[in-house]
Amino acid sequence: MNTVTKKCCGLFAILILSSVVKAEENVDWESWPLADHFTIGVDAFFPNLDTRVRVDASDGTTGTTIDFEQNLGMSETETLPGFRASWRFAKKHQLILNSFKLDRSGSAISSTDIRIGDEVFNVDLPISSYFDMSVTSLGYSYSIVFDERKELALSAGLSVQDIKFGLMGNSTIGIIEEEAGITAPVPSFGLNGGYAFTDKWIGTLGVGVFSFDLSVSDEDQLSGEVLNGFASIQHNTFEHVHFGLSYNYYRIQVDWAENSKVKTVGYEYHGPMITVTAAF
Repeated sequence: MNTVTKKCCGLFAILILSSVVKAEENVDWESWPLADHFTIGVDAFFPNLDTRVRVDASDGTTGTTIDFEQNLGMSETETLPGFRASWRFAKKHQLILNSFKLDRSGSAISSTDIRIGDEVFNVDLPISSYFDMSVTSLGYSYSIVFDERKELALSAGLSVQDIKFGLMGNSTIGIIEEEAGITAPVPSFGLNGGYAFTDKWIGTLGVGVFSFDLSVSDEDQLSGEVLNGFASIQHNTFEHVHFGLSYNYYRIQVDWAENSKVKTVGYEYHGPMITVTAAF
């Protein structure tokens, strides 16, 4: 093979390689099953509930750890409505918003003395209670693997937990009432994966775990643990409407020390979720 032929073959190989690279760069990734540009959806979550709180007295006396389902007659199952949205603003980058709200109430006769804050609810006292919670989470996701059939992504975000609860009892000396609340910005980190079995059937898995200990001010401390996971299957029934079924697990505990008064809130929710999503 003479020099001219070698040069021609080399040039031809370069042209072919350049064409392949250019073709890869111009792949229409937005048409991939996992690459919805924008989604907005609503959820119906049917969890089993386990909710616990403790509020210490202002003098430092340790409060009673209360189980709202076992001690105060709240239902162990509920239907939680939720909202979600996502924006894939670039091939490997997404912003994700989730929100849900839960308002509950219950009544029971105390089987033991209950101390919450500076009040004591004596044994055999009829008690009414409430536990209201709203959670809004905003996160960023980066796909370390992303192609036409699969995706693996790392996520980080902030979840604002706004929780209020209270007890009221009607005793022989009058009405005893105590309320407390926590608004806690809880950090979150996770690993999520998705696989398109076909253009219409998509499976996803995700897990998140994190512990934190933050100094909010000289007198206020915030600490806690977060664990969550899910597994889901989605069917892209219509071009812009998807239906999904998943199983979700959340366990969160937050400790808030404010002016030497400690509040502890922990909840564990797990159960199936149905989702309807509009995708564009």
